[in-house]
Amino acid sequence: MRFALFILLFLAVSSSFAKTRIAFLELYDRHGRLVQYEPGGRFAHTAIQFDDIGDKWLNAYPGEGVAIVSWEDLEHRGVIAEVIEIPQDIRLSQVKPFMGLPFDFWYSWSDDALYCTELIGKLLNIPTHPMKFNKQVWPKNYWHLEGTLGLSPDSVYTWAKQQ
Repeated sequence: MRFALFILLFLAVSSSFAKTRIAFLELYDRHGRLVQYEPGGRFAHTAIQFDDIGDKWLNAYPGEGVAIVSWEDLEHRGVIAEVIEIPQDIRLSQVKPFMGLPFDFWYSWSDDALYCTELIGKLLNIPTHPMKFNKQVWPKNYWHLEGTLGLSPDSVYTWAKQQ
């Protein structure tokens, strides 16, 4: 009986130490200016880390799709400006259905391809918002997506800061 109680107590305490972190990356142009993918935006990319993948990071990235990468690989995607720890716990079993999916270049909220914040939003049940596209950065073939539901790195950042 004591052993079972000890195991339950150990599991309760160890699960309370589970950590989930979101990295927010900035991108700069060749003149050192911040690239704003949405008007007034700061971030260009996100990745997520949780205990089941150790010190690795999960992200969805062009040319790679959904994959687990190292901190060093993540640093090649932009400047890691902030990492926010949130109380939600993610398990590898939640991620497995998304592993290997291609990057979603059309920023749709479907499950056949994913973009970085869509992946995080689906894992953490973050509500979507009408998307805004900075027309000075995005090519014209993306402008029709203005107002469609999705998540930007900046909207995920706002959500994470409230957790």
